[in-house]
Amino acid sequence: MLEQPNTKASVPEAGSVLGQYTTQQLLRFIIPTLLGVLLFLTPISIDGRMTIMIAFVIDYVNDVVKPMMVTATAAVAIIPSLITLLVSFSPLKNIQNRFVQMFNPGLGWTLVRIIGAVLMAMVYFEVGPEWVWHRNTGGVMLYDVGPVVLAIYFLSAILLPLLTDYGLMEFIGSLVSRVFEKLFGLPGRAAVDCLASWLSASSVGIILTTQQYRQGFYSSREACTIATNFSIVSIAYSYLLLKLIGMEHVFIQWYIAVAITGVICALIVPKLPPLRGKAQTYNPAVGKQLKTDRREGEGLFALGLRRAVERADNASSPLEQLKHGLHVSADIAISIYPAMMLVGCVGLALIEFTSLFQTLSLPLVPYLELLQLPEADKAAPALLAGIVDSIMPSILGASIESEVTRFVMAGVAVTQIIFFTEAAIILIKADIGLRLRDLVLIYFLRVFISLPVLSVLGHLMLG
Repeated sequence: MLEQPNTKASVPEAGSVLGQYTTQQLLRFIIPTLLGVLLFLTPISIDGRMTIMIAFVIDYVNDVVKPMMVTATAAVAIIPSLITLLVSFSPLKNIQNRFVQMFNPGLGWTLVRIIGAVLMAMVYFEVGPEWVWHRNTGGVMLYDVGPVVLAIYFLSAILLPLLTDYGLMEFIGSLVSRVFEKLFGLPGRAAVDCLASWLSASSVGIILTTQQYRQGFYSSREACTIATNFSIVSIAYSYLLLKLIGMEHVFIQWYIAVAITGVICALIVPKLPPLRGKAQTYNPAVGKQLKTDRREGEGLFALGLRRAVERADNASSPLEQLKHGLHVSADIAISIYPAMMLVGCVGLALIEFTSLFQTLSLPLVPYLELLQLPEADKAAPALLAGIVDSIMPSILGASIESEVTRFVMAGVAVTQIIFFTEAAIILIKADIGLRLRDLVLIYFLRVFISLPVLSVLGHLMLG
């Protein structure tokens, strides 16, 4: 954990701390950070509803390019997948070029891309079995989800460096580190992992936590706790989930409810099996806990500012960040779109044409009714489908009339954290001490804890 200063007198005053840096260094941290805060974190009122600027920009872009978005969605899934097939099975795969290697993801992902591309083509041209291209299965992914996600991927990848590359995470993470130590019993640097997920993506937070474990900053138990309780989906993706379920007009209230629920889950879940039983052992390659970079007598403000300035000093040029952002967004899009179509199409087909999820979710119905959530019989299978992908509850719950029920469903989709199209796969591969059965149990624990909290908050905020 973070070392504490010896005395309060040893903590430098803010003025003297600021004086250690040049105006240029401070502005390089402050200006991009303020722009990022304005875009991603500042509530604004538009047409009488509260939202955030990035959500408004995403909606605007989607409205402008709406006529071509369905075709663009199909193209993003199909064309790069065909190029992947060409590169992966030819001498081109040996070319060590960043662009070429985007199309050489390995055998597993190549198969996912090809299958996803075939399904996308079948949906777009409405050929093959009906369960593939039906409006309530593959049609949902092509017409409802794909176009919205595309704008989020590209805009977020281009604009998120304002929050992630200029020191905001380091600064805020340092300031709230003591909260993480005292409230959650975790190292203060875990706050940075949380912010990485919140501002970027859950996978980013998980990868960061894994790196910290491998370097000896976290024990196995700490790494498992952080990865499964603080690796929440990004604020931009959270807005997408709420928009898909038709509740974007209460985004601010809803996100406050999600934050409260997340804190409660983080307080309870680590005290229960399986996390409670995880060993407080460190990576065998390191063998012990490493000290942090906090200097003797350095206060939290000074620590955060130093980390932030160092991060801003090392940031790439805007042009390089733009290139990197476009590369990252393209890489994500050409990988996620086929996988999203594969998982979404099969998952929705199981729900639409079989009774699998309805049967499995029957025990959940009385619980939802006890929480006074209308249309519990429709909500239960949609909630259970969240274990496949966090987007499923929003897709399947969009037709539910009750705003309170939709409010709760979208909230659970965010607070559940564990889903098997992305987070669970990364966590298992991370080798930090989590097994498949651990993740399934943690998923159900988080869902059952989140439901009553979100239900109470939903009734209060919408009542």
